Amino acid sequence: MTTKNRYAEYDSLASMYDDQNKQRHDIVVEQLEQLVLQHLPKPARILDICCGTGQIAQRLLQKGYQVTGIDSSEEMLRYARKNAPHAEFILEDARFFQFTSIFHAVISTDVGLNLINTLEELQSVFQNVYQALRENGIFIFDLYVEELCIEDWQTTKIQGEAKENNAWINQFDYDVETKIGCDRTTRFELIDGQWQRFNMTFNWKLYSVTDVKSTLAKVGFTDIVFYDIKNDFGIESSGHVGCFVCRKS
Repeated sequence: MTTKNRYAEYDSLASMYDDQNKQRHDIVVEQLEQLVLQHLPKPARILDICCGTGQIAQRLLQKGYQVTGIDSSEEMLRYARKNAPHAEFILEDARFFQFTSIFHAVISTDVGLNLINTLEELQSVFQNVYQALRENGIFIFDLYVEELCIEDWQTTKIQGEAKENNAWINQFDYDVETKIGCDRTTRFELIDGQWQRFNMTFNWKLYSVTDVKSTLAKVGFTDIVFYDIKNDFGIESSGHVGCFVCRKS
């Protein structure tokens, strides 16, 4: 992986991300069970793109699947290798990875694909996924989408939390013209007896369901279905997240 494709800002987020998402990832795996896992053989091969700290990978390993995870943050993968030591993890950008017809399913959770900020680059991700899947393989991913988020995103939000060894404050603003939400986080962590500060900025692109479906179809995916996770599955903690499921024809 070339240096230009690395996302060093994500490294400083890794410990907070790993700590805050443990219980929620149990819910994510339940959702995967309903939509994907029940249709797969064991031991099916699953690719987790934007895999983060490997908590989903570990739960899939426990269910008997073989898991490969890719992420563009070295620190995220350092946690992932501890959380899921029997999975394979690769430092790579979702826009550029290459596998050929080896996975029964590809997953992407935690709205990682909203960090892909153009439809053209999102199509590149979809093409990489299509190439990586076996015939009739399943692709499932979640996204913030316009139809569910636009009203909520247009309200500026400030939130934060303080614990014994770390604290953070976050401000979120949405640009209607670019359809990008700017997520600014300042985080403090007590390391070796001294407080250290980390500043992070993430840009989340808001896509429409129509654009995502048409881009998937353009790549070759079929049986494309969209779910509103909160309303279709009753998962209140999901917020305004949608989920797409499709197959390689």
